[in-house]
Amino acid sequence: MDFFLNLFDTSDFPARWYCGTWSPGLGRLHILSDLGIWSAYFVIPALLAYFTSRRKDIPFRKVFLLFVAFILLCGLTHLMDAVIFWWPAYRVSGLLKLATAVVSWATVVAIVLNVREVLSLRSPEDLQREIDARIAAEKALREANEVLEQRVQERVDQLNKANAELKEREARWRKFTSSNIIGVGLADADGSWLEVNGELLRILHCTEEEWKEEGLSWYEMTPPEYRIRDIEGIATADKEGACPAYDKEYLAKDGSRVPVTLGYTPVEDRTGQYICFVLDRSQLRETELALKQSQAEFYQMADAIPQMAWMTRPDGYVDWFNDRWYQYTGGSLDDCLGWGWTAYLDPAELPRVKAAWEKSIATGERVDVVAPIRGQDGKVRPFLTRALPLRNEAGEIVRWFGTNTDISEQQEIQEELRTVAAQLSDADRKKDEFLATLAHELRNPLAPIRMGLELMRMADDDPELIEETRATMERQTKQLITLVDDLLDVSRVTRGKLNLRKAEVTLTDIIESAVETSMPLIDDSGHTLEIIGDDLDITLHADPNRLAQVVSNLLNNAAKYTPDGGKITLTLAQPDPDHVTIIVKDTGIGIPPEMLENIFIMFTQIDRSMERRYSGLGIGLTLVKSLVEMHGGTVSVTSEGHGKGSEFQVLLPTNEENQPKPPEDIPTESVSLKRGKHRVLVVDDNKAAADMLSKVVKMLGNTVMSAEDGHQAIDVAEKFRPEIVLMDLGMPKMNGYEAARYIRQQPWGKDILLIALTGWGQQEDRERTTDAGFDHHLVKPAEPAELQRLINQFRNEDDLGSP
Repeated sequence: MDFFLNLFDTSDFPARWYCGTWSPGLGRLHILSDLGIWSAYFVIPALLAYFTSRRKDIPFRKVFLLFVAFILLCGLTHLMDAVIFWWPAYRVSGLLKLATAVVSWATVVAIVLNVREVLSLRSPEDLQREIDARIAAEKALREANEVLEQRVQERVDQLNKANAELKEREARWRKFTSSNIIGVGLADADGSWLEVNGELLRILHCTEEEWKEEGLSWYEMTPPEYRIRDIEGIATADKEGACPAYDKEYLAKDGSRVPVTLGYTPVEDRTGQYICFVLDRSQLRETELALKQSQAEFYQMADAIPQMAWMTRPDGYVDWFNDRWYQYTGGSLDDCLGWGWTAYLDPAELPRVKAAWEKSIATGERVDVVAPIRGQDGKVRPFLTRALPLRNEAGEIVRWFGTNTDISEQQEIQEELRTVAAQLSDADRKKDEFLATLAHELRNPLAPIRMGLELMRMADDDPELIEETRATMERQTKQLITLVDDLLDVSRVTRGKLNLRKAEVTLTDIIESAVETSMPLIDDSGHTLEIIGDDLDITLHADPNRLAQVVSNLLNNAAKYTPDGGKITLTLAQPDPDHVTIIVKDTGIGIPPEMLENIFIMFTQIDRSMERRYSGLGIGLTLVKSLVEMHGGTVSVTSEGHGKGSEFQVLLPTNEENQPKPPEDIPTESVSLKRGKHRVLVVDDNKAAADMLSKVVKMLGNTVMSAEDGHQAIDVAEKFRPEIVLMDLGMPKMNGYEAARYIRQQPWGKDILLIALTGWGQQEDRERTTDAGFDHHLVKPAEPAELQRLINQFRNEDDLGSP
């Protein structure tokens, strides 16, 4: 009793630190080791306790709990050994060790008592084998269940399908009997119609009400001569399961005889009853005739269409062509049936066409492909091949109908359109280049003219400088006039309005005129001109001015495209009595091979990077070609390439044969000279031009007034009464044509000299001014000398008879 009362009394024991000589290291070693053992002995039972609490089915549960208590008490004894270093509770320590000994032997006893049962437990390998066996068995069971379920489901599906098919068959039967396409009825061997559809009633000329009220007997409505055939048919149906169709007649309700085709089969589950099919042969005969007529009309229509037509089976087997196919290919029916038609396609395109056709057969999509087909003439032409599927009510393809349309002409038109589009595009590009060149060429002479005017203003009283500047401005003005004249010539040529004034002229005179025109340019470039055959005495029937223009254009072209100090050779020859040749050869930059074919096309120019300081509009050679051809000749060019020079050859006929006759010259009425001052009216909406022209006319010794449009010209003329009127044509309010007609209608205007002064110089423009009452037609800019000549030749009634 005292032991327990003094259980926590430590006064009679010293702390372990004081029992013996404990070094700090040794003491800490014991303390830490005991604490480590205690912590492990605490965690192990805690885990075992948790495990036993979670697994209620664990065997030897009590032994596990004893182990938990044993390990926990062992850990407490080690904890107490560490505590005794400070708190010498040896009584508590001894009590804990006692408890540990008791629990330890209790655990030993429990183990001994359960050792036989423990030994009887199977090994983990046996357990694993059993587990694997169970898993395999469970898997086999599941698979068996799945197979069973699948078989059950298949059986259910089969039953459902059978029921659905049965319902579908019944529905089809009802639909078939109610479709009234063929007469259907249920009859018995005694001769009664038990069930009938509408078509059978129609065949028998009986209404449904009559059938329901009175009934129908097939035996009674069968003529006697057919009854034996019916008895034989019934016997055959009972024996063989069906009666072959045979023809007979029925006596209809109204007494008429109806020819029919009859067939029947016994009902399986109803002895003595038969399902009968009755076809009205009279209606069938009409239907066959109508079908034959429809087919004949279809084939006639198919043969009449311009396309080749054909039809195929669902699998693409062609079994019909119209006559157009045979007429084009020259093949026969046996040659073309099935896939024989492929022999008439271009072999190179056959795989593509065949693949497209096979794809349509597989997908049911329409065919739309271009197929090149060879005709019996051996030519292969493109055909637009199209085919559409013909489907039944179920959407299934039953036939294909196709056509082949010859599109060779359309493709040619498309190709021509593409060519025209390319030509238009090229023409548009050349137009832009030409406009840019024209602007450049017009600015070239305008620049020195503008600078010359400024220089003349600044020159004051330096006559030599003014005269030099004037000469320069005159040359540049002539260059402008030449450009405008070339443009007008090209316009006349392209519109067919250029007329030749032919006469008998020597080739030498033409060459001299052309050389005289081109020599300034040739000399300015330092070229040498050699003329071969200039003593050739040949007379041509030609327009001397236009032929001189041809030769001068060729010489100018050679001079422009030949580097300074080059050589130009002009050769004249007569290859035969009826022709003469003019050859211009240079040592210039040459013509690239790709340019030779286009060198005579309007606005065509060699790359400007190759040009010299002289340029042009690209129309000179076009004029050369046009003028030469108008004379019945030809022009050609050769060149060995870059830096090899070029050679132009003109071939002209020497006789008049096949050449247009020159227009008859209009006789000029002789006039007498009238000297002295005249009253002159200048009319132009361009005030600057009108003022400048008025000053020139005044300097010629005349009295001048001006007007800016047609209305003002008439008002001034009525007061001023001019003797001469210089009038522009294109003016606002009233143009020159209208003003001239009005003046000519006035008493005071009949004898006025009317001179048209305009920028329009084509033949039709001159004809219009003549019709309007003008006496002369001058093209701007008019030469002052020409104006003076016309004024000095002004006609006066008093001078008409002067010698």
